[in-house]
Amino acid sequence: MKKNFAKIFIIAFILQGIANLGYSQSMAAEYLCQNGVKYYNQGDFTASLREFSKVLILEPDNQTANYYIAKINAPAQGSAAQAKTNKLHSDKALEFEDSVKREKEMARLLDSLDKTIPKEQPDQAKTQLAYASPYYAAKDKTALDTETQKEELKVGNIAVEGEAQISLGADTDDFIVNRANADLDEKNWRILSTAGYNRKANTFDTRVYDRLRVNLDTQNKEGLNFHGNITADPWSYIGKSDKFTVTSGWGDPAQMQLLYLGNTNYTLAQTIYTLQNGNSLSLPELKVHSGSTSQATVLGAFADVGTGLHDTFIIPSKKINAYFQPLREFWADYKQEGIKLRVFPIAYQDQAYTSDDPLKLSNNHIWWQESPWIDAWRQGEYNDGVSDFTKGGMDDSLAYLVRDSDGTRLTNLRGASLSLSTIDNLSIDSTIAAPKTLWEDYSYINNIINATRLKYHMADNFNIGSTLTYRMGFDSGQREDMVNYVYSVDTEYEITDGVKTYMQAAASKTRQDLSNETYKSSYRGNAYHLSLIGNFSGRSIMNQEYGYYGMKPQEGDEAFCRYRLFFTHMDEGFDTKLSNYHQTRNDAFWSRHLHFQKPFDYYYTGLYKPTNTWEDIEPYKIGDGVDIGRDAVGARVENTFFDNSANNLLDVRNVHKTNGKQVETVARDEFTYKINQRLTTKLLGIYQYLPKTKNGIDPFITDPNTGEYISNSSITDGKDPSLKTGSLGLEYEFFDGVSLSGIWEHTNDYTLAYDNFPRSLLSNANLGTTYYEYGNKYREELNSLYSQGLFPLPPYPFYDIWKTGLKLKPSDQMQIYLDYTRNEFKSAGGIDNNINHIGMELAYLPTKKLNFFLRYTYSRWNDVNRMLDGENKVYLGHHNFFAEARYAASIDDELIMQYGDGGITPSAIKSYDPFSGGYSVLDTRHIVRLYYRRKF
Repeated sequence: MKKNFAKIFIIAFILQGIANLGYSQSMAAEYLCQNGVKYYNQGDFTASLREFSKVLILEPDNQTANYYIAKINAPAQGSAAQAKTNKLHSDKALEFEDSVKREKEMARLLDSLDKTIPKEQPDQAKTQLAYASPYYAAKDKTALDTETQKEELKVGNIAVEGEAQISLGADTDDFIVNRANADLDEKNWRILSTAGYNRKANTFDTRVYDRLRVNLDTQNKEGLNFHGNITADPWSYIGKSDKFTVTSGWGDPAQMQLLYLGNTNYTLAQTIYTLQNGNSLSLPELKVHSGSTSQATVLGAFADVGTGLHDTFIIPSKKINAYFQPLREFWADYKQEGIKLRVFPIAYQDQAYTSDDPLKLSNNHIWWQESPWIDAWRQGEYNDGVSDFTKGGMDDSLAYLVRDSDGTRLTNLRGASLSLSTIDNLSIDSTIAAPKTLWEDYSYINNIINATRLKYHMADNFNIGSTLTYRMGFDSGQREDMVNYVYSVDTEYEITDGVKTYMQAAASKTRQDLSNETYKSSYRGNAYHLSLIGNFSGRSIMNQEYGYYGMKPQEGDEAFCRYRLFFTHMDEGFDTKLSNYHQTRNDAFWSRHLHFQKPFDYYYTGLYKPTNTWEDIEPYKIGDGVDIGRDAVGARVENTFFDNSANNLLDVRNVHKTNGKQVETVARDEFTYKINQRLTTKLLGIYQYLPKTKNGIDPFITDPNTGEYISNSSITDGKDPSLKTGSLGLEYEFFDGVSLSGIWEHTNDYTLAYDNFPRSLLSNANLGTTYYEYGNKYREELNSLYSQGLFPLPPYPFYDIWKTGLKLKPSDQMQIYLDYTRNEFKSAGGIDNNINHIGMELAYLPTKKLNFFLRYTYSRWNDVNRMLDGENKVYLGHHNFFAEARYAASIDDELIMQYGDGGITPSAIKSYDPFSGGYSVLDTRHIVRLYYRRKF
């Protein structure tokens, strides 16, 4: 019953979808256009966009709908020629308005369509071809840009909308009903693991599962509103064992609890810390048979110095107590002028407060990370067997791991938020919350969080703000164990139109391990920020949303320049436990290569709705070097000129430790010039100066928790690890629908340009390192790399990459892309298109409702596992074939069939690389999937 729970809900939707096929699309489009024009003339542009977006779903080439959508989204009317064009279209539109007379007749026919148009749902009929191919971005993303305000099905005053999916699969081993695990897409520890639910180098998310999701909302413009999200899918089935203690062969006890989700037949992998010797063990994913796990033997991380042997832990068979938990979100809002109060007993991480102060003291993290708000506090432990102490710290293991195949984090937040603007020129935003894992009792609180932001508009060109963040962590007895608070003051001052400064000063204090009188500690620190941003447009940028990134050229600008200068200092003792800077300080790996592919406007991680846009991701393209214990100075200038045919980005940053030791100096210049309508050229240069290497310390790979560089025994003293990259690219469009691109890259970057993949896989950790602080002995986890001699070492030699791509569009219904990469670095993996490969893909839309997508790739790669085994032949070939067919019976339902796993598909667009060059697997996966989904 569990595996088939959604099927009984689908029958009605299938029947309704079949009935919808009889509707007349042309008549429907005509009626919707009439409504769209009516709303436009009334000034209700949101409703007008809603109607015209529906038209494009039915008739992607409808001229009236395309004209009005473009007119609504245009920021300004520019040239006289443009005005003339607008008048021509306007005359045609008025002519159309006069000709439409069948409103009452079409109201009945469009009732179903109007009630079921989904929120944030892409215009599939128009954009499927663009999304089917990673190398083509949608040209018209109006339907994506607009949060469609549909007329939902209502029960009383409650609007009801939802979605249902039923899926089946089969591989060479068995028939698959419910099997999905987003963690299988991770290319980290799994590629070297043989434990649990794993396929090594070809690990991938099976993504076969059923789902019924219902959203319930009241829609009062003022007063009280409610929202509820009830979801029945495999992640709604939760299980856990009773807590138990295992004593190792060396007499070291460890308390643990096995955790289970219904998306697999395995428990979750966890790291468990022992209670006596400061050791740790990695619980494997244990298979569940008839509600119980099998016995397992696990080795401890710590190895005896004398013998090299590891402690042994025998995990007994345990019963998994399962229960059903379908409620994903519930909150109540109270709104009136100047006041908004939200109480959310259960919610996703999107209820965390993201502060807009320059240092972003609350909820700073890179786009693919979980919010720091849903991390747990792990209390410190006294190891009486070795008489030392392991400090407490924030733990993101479950918060990062536990997510569904859409990428939605399933760790909940409980709390409330308040927004006030009732006092002239003063606004107050405050959120208080406590995270909760799926397995914790609701009454249990691990840590509690508050962030409050005040902003006062003192003058037209001057704002002053203040941010206060607070976090308290509790021990296992729910006693206070950690307290962290940060207070800051900041100013925003526009010197003249288009030139603005930010200043901020912050102070933090942390007290932790308070449950142990001997080892409790406290520390404090300060942080400072000063920046200048501006452009030469002469337009005011005061209260500009998104700050620097919000400054963009407007229609009619023949040239545009924006710039930023900044200085940021954070003491070593400065600590904000609501933000994480370890990833945002670095360049994204994909930003260190040239691309002619357009990034996706939206990034889907499932069948349902976009979770990230390019605007969400692009700010993290280039790191800023800012982190705790650092001084960072940076400058950036971006120019667009030659009537938008050329642009240049210059970015420089210099980073030192607060003790004066240099961390890095990075300079880059990116230049793009469209020489004529056919030829585009791109240039990229990066120089990253690093200090000479230190014996045994890796110059690039860091501890994810501390941000410090980890041990690498292959690194010797005094070598130059600096990186240099030069790249040239050309793309020539021979004629419409045929273009050829080529990229040459000369570099010695074997690490950052590949996100340290697969090099960082060869790492491990133990708790055998001790140190002293104020007379107390502490034990800490030491992360280290091994077998790094399999990869180039400093000083890094130069190598070349050649890439080419041929785009063919024989017709409006077909697109073909052929690509080839020759990379002298043979260990470059499938994280992006820099792996050695040749590929071909085909996207074909024979009708508006039916499309096909095929991709074949032959790639070659150094097999890390065989390299470790010392085999001579490790540079091996791989064949991967993927096919997908999609039939959209209506705007509300679709049928999808897939063979293999391609990673980047219209039904599952998720990639390490926003330019969609990544490969989920190297070899063809012999799996067939069938999906049916419906919105209501």
